[in-house]
Amino acid sequence: MSATELVDIVDEDNNIVKTVTRKEMRKDQLPHRASYIAVMDHSGKFLIEIRTLCKDYSPGTFDAVVGGVMQHGEDEILSAKRELLEEIGVDADLPSCEFHSFGPYKIISKSGMRYFYGYLYLAVTDSITVRQKSEVSGILYLSEEDVLRLADSTAYDSVVAFKEIVKRAKEQGLIKK
Repeated sequence: MSATELVDIVDEDNNIVKTVTRKEMRKDQLPHRASYIAVMDHSGKFLIEIRTLCKDYSPGTFDAVVGGVMQHGEDEILSAKRELLEEIGVDADLPSCEFHSFGPYKIISKSGMRYFYGYLYLAVTDSITVRQKSEVSGILYLSEEDVLRLADSTAYDSVVAFKEIVKRAKEQGLIKK
């Protein structure tokens, strides 16, 4: 997503209130919508990304999930599937990928001063991934416990989303407790 692409800004109740450029959204730290996809293989390990240094948010850190900012007017599920395909080359529509939606979740910033809405998903696949070099420097496959051990070196919102995805997936029996 380039700095000039449009992003929908939302209120406390996740209603769209205006549309601005991504650059303006980042500069003013405006509340928006984003997709978060935890990617798990069939052995129970999670794919963790290493963010490139040129990212406009949290460069060079780990990312506990795949995902990104939703574009103006973009369908939530299509946004998540687009991010999955762009960032790691996984097609969520193939039979080799189980794709589960958990709906929106209000994520509060670390400072407690800001919020935005994350749409949460779990993709279970053993697909070979192809990273998007402009956004992903590398990947690791880690246990849930190891992902959480890296929290201080991981983009804050991705850890919040990861924890909530895992919680909801366990409640639905998609991940063993």
